[in-house]
Amino acid sequence: MKTKSNINIVASICLLAVMGGAQAASPTITKYLDQLPMPSRLTGSNMTITALEFPQQVLSSDFKPADPSYDGKTLVWGYNGTYPGPTLDVKRGETTTVNWVNNLGNATLYNNVFSVDQTLDWANPPPIVSPLSTFIAYTGSVPIVTHLHGGMVSSNSDGHPEDWFRPTESKKYKYLNDQEAATLWYHDHTMGVTRINVHAGLAGFYLLRDDFEKSLKLAGNSKDDPKYEREIVIQDKSFDENGQLVFPSDGVNPTVHPFWIPEFFGDTIVVNGKTWPRFDVEPRRYRLRMANGSNARFYKLSFDNGLPFWQIGTDAGLLDKPVKVSELTLAPGERADVIVDFSSVVGSEFILRNTGKAPYPNGDAVDAETTGQIMKFIVGTSVTVADQTFNPAKLPTPSLRPNNPIVRLPKVESDRARTRTMTLNEVQGAGGPLKVLVDGKEFNAPITETPKEGATEIWEIVNLTADTHPMHLHLVAFQLLSRQKFDVVKYQSAYDKKNPVIPALFTTNPKVSPYLMGKSLPPDANENGWKDTIRMNPGEVTRIAVRFAPTDTPANDFNAQFPFDPSKGPGYVWHCHIIDHEDNEMMRPYNVIRAKK
Repeated sequence: MKTKSNINIVASICLLAVMGGAQAASPTITKYLDQLPMPSRLTGSNMTITALEFPQQVLSSDFKPADPSYDGKTLVWGYNGTYPGPTLDVKRGETTTVNWVNNLGNATLYNNVFSVDQTLDWANPPPIVSPLSTFIAYTGSVPIVTHLHGGMVSSNSDGHPEDWFRPTESKKYKYLNDQEAATLWYHDHTMGVTRINVHAGLAGFYLLRDDFEKSLKLAGNSKDDPKYEREIVIQDKSFDENGQLVFPSDGVNPTVHPFWIPEFFGDTIVVNGKTWPRFDVEPRRYRLRMANGSNARFYKLSFDNGLPFWQIGTDAGLLDKPVKVSELTLAPGERADVIVDFSSVVGSEFILRNTGKAPYPNGDAVDAETTGQIMKFIVGTSVTVADQTFNPAKLPTPSLRPNNPIVRLPKVESDRARTRTMTLNEVQGAGGPLKVLVDGKEFNAPITETPKEGATEIWEIVNLTADTHPMHLHLVAFQLLSRQKFDVVKYQSAYDKKNPVIPALFTTNPKVSPYLMGKSLPPDANENGWKDTIRMNPGEVTRIAVRFAPTDTPANDFNAQFPFDPSKGPGYVWHCHIIDHEDNEMMRPYNVIRAKK
């Protein structure tokens, strides 16, 4: 962005959208021209990371804007001047303190591209001049707060959605890194505007390593092979003819929420901040840390030449054994730690494709020429460094955790595990959803989940909506027990009789057992480990065992504690990671009770 006139053009585009104009179609973008960017790496015990607005070459390097006063770059937000932000590369047991700084005081995107819907429950920083109406798009300062997704941290450092802060302010968070090695990520989590702040670019990876992982010789743990470990975050966006972000501003129920839409789906794929990149690789094994950073889009990923993925880890750590899959499904917020062996496809080129419908799982099919393509891999003919990394295909299948198997949590029948039955609900308006709810309650209803530290609880979540929801719990990890279909019509009828008004302060949920159908399905092989985000499908009951203690403590240790007091601070939340849903009530707070010893 070069001149003030450019900003005025962006403002005009946004104004048309707010007034009901159609979203501009993305321009023609050359695919697979540019290399996959590699985020910078930060190490150390004390860091300052600043949220900024800046132009970045997101579209292909040959992109020519319609207006020559533009320079081909896209105005985005990011941390320390990059989108995505720098990767924090940290070690278990070594505390990392980060001073998160808000320097978005003159952000153009808030005023001219994103229409902040003030009718939602949102951060709402005090404006200099009171707005005339909540139906006018907000034009004040930008609130932010950074959440370490997957981090087992004190709630004072968790990035609680109501712990936001304004430009020129900062928050200092302490991460003890006292959990198993995992692919974590950080992103904005501000109340009611997460969908906007993350879409603008406020996200980055957080790679937590430990000695156990290092002993396996996984790529990235040796000085000889850093380039053979790559983080990959996939997002979908839309751009105008000048390469600027476009975000819909026509609410589906404009008389209630003028600007909120239930799901954003872009028509352009962006990987590590670059549209449809290529990745030149050597014919050897690579470790790919994959994350779905989209607002609402699910990805079903596969290579068009049939090359398999070997998944070695889930959100919260390593699996017991590698799992070979031909297709990898990632919901928003989910991560997969995978190894891909390119040695069998020397000198070839192929595409990583996506077949995930939007909304998932029964929405529209992807466009094979746009959202159906993610990135291209080009395999060379020689290897620079001999491949001594972990081989997941070695027979017999190697164990990733020979001396440290996953702690198996109690089954539902355990009399020491409390079972909670909760629902996922959608409130309909004239034009579509008015809001989406967790357990029939809005965020500010009284807290009803107060688990005890050290306990394992069984949460069975009854999905009464038409979509899959990726549910994410802060602080803790859990294990998927099962999924099972149920009679939605009959259960909904019983539910309505007990809860005639939704949303409610309190709800009474019928037992789901009388309405179950068919067999209970176990987790997929590559879900059979620690998770912090899980897909909960429509018409199914998803049952998870939630461990309110560190993952590597014995399952029968009901007095296990975190290395901090989880009862202090603002508390924690659990929510849908379709962040358009999260911003409109599909999030609930919970408090952990520390028992006296």
